[in-house]
Amino acid sequence: MRLLLVTNKVRTYALGFQNLFSSLLRLGHEIVWAADFSYFIGDKTAIPCIVEQININTNPFNPSNIKAYFQILEIIDKYEIEGLLCSTPIGGALGRLTAKKRNINPVWYAAHGFLFFEGAPLINRTVYKWEEIILAHFTDILITITEEDYLAAQKLKLRSGKKPFLVHGAGVKVGVSVDIDRREKRSSIGVPEDAFVIVSAGELNKNKNTEVIVKALKKTGEVHYVVCGEGPEKDNLKKLAHKLGVADRFHLLGYRTDIQEIMACADAFTMMSFREGMPRALLEAMDLGLPCIGSDTRGIRDLIDKEGGFICKPTDAVFLAEVIRKLQIDPKMRKMMGNHNKSKVQEYSIEVVQKELFNICKEAFGNSKAKL
Repeated sequence: MRLLLVTNKVRTYALGFQNLFSSLLRLGHEIVWAADFSYFIGDKTAIPCIVEQININTNPFNPSNIKAYFQILEIIDKYEIEGLLCSTPIGGALGRLTAKKRNINPVWYAAHGFLFFEGAPLINRTVYKWEEIILAHFTDILITITEEDYLAAQKLKLRSGKKPFLVHGAGVKVGVSVDIDRREKRSSIGVPEDAFVIVSAGELNKNKNTEVIVKALKKTGEVHYVVCGEGPEKDNLKKLAHKLGVADRFHLLGYRTDIQEIMACADAFTMMSFREGMPRALLEAMDLGLPCIGSDTRGIRDLIDKEGGFICKPTDAVFLAEVIRKLQIDPKMRKMMGNHNKSKVQEYSIEVVQKELFNICKEAFGNSKAKL
């Protein structure tokens, strides 16, 4: 079967795409991928399908999405597309609208995070919720990756009459062993050998809510906080750290290719985002045996339970500081939580996700010998 995948902006041929393509190719399908590849890092020829550039934009009100809609229609006609897959909010909307226009069936939508999540702004819980209710009528297969989204998806009426699927994220490599000299690694990032170190990784933006961790740092004595990532909030975070008098314990490392090594020399991992899907950095921290502290939001609360860490309200710096201190003074607790996380993360392994996706792909599209 000739399949079209529609997504938004693509920077890398990420593991989630690799797992999906692996399943589809094993079943004999041919794939065309339509997305904005203008920021792609790497060699696009390594992607085992045809790639087509479209002018899709993450802002739903950007007029370039109108052009993207017609570009997708042209691609459907050019390759005589028989089935369509889509993900990301705008990619999911444009993909399903074009599939309806061309009477394509089946249509697969991977919801890596509904925009009408618990605690979302009113516009998300009204406009975007109704958007999904309407688009469900053009959808045959719906994939979710968090418990909250899975429960919400069950209330949507799919065209096929099928129930939504719950997949364990994009998959993560488990059992990773990082061989480092802890003392040397800490020295290289400016952290004292005997300090209690918490670490986080991700873009420095409003949603990631790094600010609340900096505020908690003020109340945690000699704790050091290491952050891997770049983003628009970088300067604001530096100013906040200086204002609170914790700049000497706040380490902004920027973009790093050695994140797992940095995690391995830390004592705990924290992620206080307002919104998440299924965060890879958190899964990798769990696999390395770190106790974890996270915000009470979907994706994060799917992963962190009381045996493996603590869940906090995303704006509660006081409680966050308290649980950091609990971990700081109790190495036995840290060890027990870390061991629990290493066990739990097995459910989210690449092998588990590949098997789940293969079975869903087989049900949705069957086997095919078609050639482009």
